[in-house]
Amino acid sequence: MIKTVYFFSFGLFFMLQTSVLIAAVGSEEKKQLDLYFAKLKTDVNLGNTLQTMGYLTELRALAISQNAKEVEIESYFIEAMIKRRYGAYADGVKLNHYALELAKSVGNEEYIAWAYYHLAHLELELERYTLALDYIQHPINFYVNKNAERAALMYLWQSKIYLTMGSYYQALKANKDALQIISPSMDIHLDLAVNLAQIELKLGNTKDAKTALGLVNMEKLNGSKARLKLQYYLASANSHLQTGEFNQAIEIALIQLEKPTSLRFLDEQAQLQYLIAVGYSQLGEHKLAYKYLKRYSLSNDALSLQRRNNKVLQLESHYKFDLQNQKLELLGKDNTLKEQRLAQQEQAFTNHRLQQQRWVLGAILLLSIVGFVYWRWQNQRYLVVLKQRVNERTQELAKSNERLKAMSFTDSLTDLHNRHYFFSVIDELLIDFNSPPINTERQRLVFALIDIDKFKNINDTFGHNVGDQVLEQFSNILRQQIRSEDLLIRWGGEEFLLVIKNVSYCAAEQIAETLRSVVASHIFKLNNDESLNVTCSIGFACYPLLATEPDLYNWEQIIELADGGLYLAKENQRDAWVGIKAGNSILHHQSKDVVKHYRAHLAQQTLHASTNIERTLNY
Repeated sequence: MIKTVYFFSFGLFFMLQTSVLIAAVGSEEKKQLDLYFAKLKTDVNLGNTLQTMGYLTELRALAISQNAKEVEIESYFIEAMIKRRYGAYADGVKLNHYALELAKSVGNEEYIAWAYYHLAHLELELERYTLALDYIQHPINFYVNKNAERAALMYLWQSKIYLTMGSYYQALKANKDALQIISPSMDIHLDLAVNLAQIELKLGNTKDAKTALGLVNMEKLNGSKARLKLQYYLASANSHLQTGEFNQAIEIALIQLEKPTSLRFLDEQAQLQYLIAVGYSQLGEHKLAYKYLKRYSLSNDALSLQRRNNKVLQLESHYKFDLQNQKLELLGKDNTLKEQRLAQQEQAFTNHRLQQQRWVLGAILLLSIVGFVYWRWQNQRYLVVLKQRVNERTQELAKSNERLKAMSFTDSLTDLHNRHYFFSVIDELLIDFNSPPINTERQRLVFALIDIDKFKNINDTFGHNVGDQVLEQFSNILRQQIRSEDLLIRWGGEEFLLVIKNVSYCAAEQIAETLRSVVASHIFKLNNDESLNVTCSIGFACYPLLATEPDLYNWEQIIELADGGLYLAKENQRDAWVGIKAGNSILHHQSKDVVKHYRAHLAQQTLHASTNIERTLNY
């Protein structure tokens, strides 16, 4: 009985000691986790995100062991942001999806909203605008009735996505939705005011853009992030440029370019350089205009190279350099020790074997000379090999740059050219059409915008995989119907831009009808042995709009008229085309008014619309 009580007491004591030890270890890990998490927040607030990579893995391991799901999710967000910043977009998407799945598993709605917000950022940079819009809608729905400032932030990014897509009116609506739910005292009001100015400038509403810039609190702006400041002054300079105040625009842009800025702001710097070039060109300073246009070209090239600049490789290079220096220091210390030992040996044998020591010293000297000569020879060989490797690497990088340039001009899904390619060739394309042609009817350039009808319903009903299949087949149909000299661009989402050379307006009508009918009669076959019928709507206009005055309407305004025709086709019927051309009594000196209020001019017959729709168009 006594033995039983003894063993029971001993077992109880052992269990208590073990539980105390486990509790102590768990408490220590909890303290370490709190310490790392506090450091993570500090580094992120200070912008030292790269430093977090040194302890992010250990922080995540501690979070998993302590079942701290929120900390684990935060670690995925931070690492994904770093990966995105340095061009590792695939890793960024993967990490954000990890965070999303983890947030869903614990039922944390706010972290789910933030995961979709980060995914929208990534998709915007990858130019997958439809996905970006789908993702940003989730946090909008979550915050709209819970947190006005957060909801405004989400509306702001929805507006930025539309702005990047070129859907300026939708961008304007999203920005106004955000402004309606916040007060001017909130910090987000500053970002919204600058974004509103950028949208109004894109729409050509210079007066409204200046009004929006006037809403900016300059005291808050001075304490804001560098990118927002650059965007504000860029918008300000653009507003001066559009109102003909070229000197003021150039002065603002030059001041911003003189300030030291991060390489992450190359896009804004390139726009400032282009703005200065346009300003000097308008002032007749063509030499200075060419100088800044050249800088803009270099900055634009640097933007495509920036995503390949892997900072991790640079850190690895610095690490190897430091390691090599440490080895050299150790080698120096080792040589010093050897010299000290040799001196001791020389002192020990000085009195007894002086003559022998001289021979030994002579031999050592000779070996040192031979060793030095051999080292020099090996060093020269190494330098030659290194130079060859550098040349080979340089050639490989040049080839990679060419491949990346081709990739940046090509849409990955449809294998068509994208907007970047179009912007790079449009000026050259317009050279033959900027002077009054001999044959004013046939020597025209037709801009046609083609949009798949109810494409969002296809994605919502069958999924994005089917939507991608439809886009691929649709682009192949268009490619088969056009000539080799015509230019087909994926303009964004389900919208395509077709540029047709040297055709008349009547021929453009026939081409539009052919494209519409071919698409309508085509059966889209899907991977799951299902089929689908799809229609499209088309809007087009000719450049120049007035053959006698080719400079009166620029190509951007012609595309806006084509977009207006597309809207009319969709509003009145779908599976239709609408072309817009100049009427007999069009006002030659009011080009901006004609484009902006095209519906009113169609009603007044200063513009004329043709269509395959049998009933009268509703403007």
